Amino acid sequence: MKRIDWHAGFVSAMKLELVENENDLTYDEEHPVANRAQRIDLLIIKNERSARIINPIGAMFSKFNICEYKSPQHSLTYGDFYKVIAYTCLYLNETQHDTYHNAGDYTMTFVNESRPRKLFQQLHRDGIEINETIPGIYRLSYDLPFKTQVIVTSELLPGRCSWLKCLTKKGTDCNLEYIVDATWNIRAHNKKYADNVMDVFTNANNTLVKRRKEEDPDMCNAVNELFADEIKELKSELNDTKIELTDTKIELTDTKTKLSGALSQIAQLEKLLEEKASASNNTN
Repeated sequence: MKRIDWHAGFVSAMKLELVENENDLTYDEEHPVANRAQRIDLLIIKNERSARIINPIGAMFSKFNICEYKSPQHSLTYGDFYKVIAYTCLYLNETQHDTYHNAGDYTMTFVNESRPRKLFQQLHRDGIEINETIPGIYRLSYDLPFKTQVIVTSELLPGRCSWLKCLTKKGTDCNLEYIVDATWNIRAHNKKYADNVMDVFTNANNTLVKRRKEEDPDMCNAVNELFADEIKELKSELNDTKIELTDTKIELTDTKTKLSGALSQIAQLEKLLEEKASASNNTN
C-alpha cells in the first residue's frame, strides 16, 4: 500500500485555503527549533501585520503563526499541546535577535480531523476556556501565553475550508467533486497543491475513487484532464527512475564481473604460494 503523505497534503491544503492572501503570507515547512531535531510543522509568516486574512482559519493570525497538524489516525494530546507552546517559545527567542516582538505577535493553530475531547477536558481542568467561534474552529482563552485555536476539520461547514476537509479517510463524493470543481478555478501555479491534496485523498479513499471512475467516466476524464501535466511529469520521473535502475544494474554487473576476476586471481596466487611453500618444504 502506498504511503500517504498527510503532511504534504496539509501544507498544500493550507496554501489553497489561504490563496486569496497568497501575496501576504510566507510559508516555512518543517522549521527547525532548539537543537534542530525538533521542527514546527508549518510556520506561516504574515508579511504585513495589517493584512486582513479572508479565510476564517486565518482570522486570528498575527505576525508569526505556528501550525501543528495531526493526520486522521492520530489525535491531539495534552503533550502535543504543551510541546507546541515550547516550540513557540523557542521560536520567539530566535526572532528576538533581529527585532523585538511581543507575545501577541505569535499564534498557535492545531489542526485535526476529530475533536480532541480528552485534550479539551484536560485543558478545561487547567482553567482554560474553549469557545467555538464558528463550526469547527475553537478559540482558547487568552490566559495562555499565545493566541490559540483548534481546527476540527470534520466539523467545518461545507464551503468553508473544504480543502482541509478533504484530508480524510472518510471521503465522500462531495469531497471528490469539490477537488475537481475547485481545481478548474485555481491559478496554474497553485495546481500542484491541488494535486497533492488529490493524491492524499485518492490514496486514503481508493475504493471511493475507483467506484466513481467506474460509475462516472466524465469524472474520470475530468480528473485526467485536470492533472494531465502532473501525470505526464510523474511518468517522466518513473522513466528516469527506470533508466537509473538499469544503469545501476549494469554497474553492478560490471562490478560483479570485476570482483569475480579479482577472486580468480587471488585463488591463483594462493595456489602458487601453496605450491612454493610445498616445494620449499620438500627441499628442506
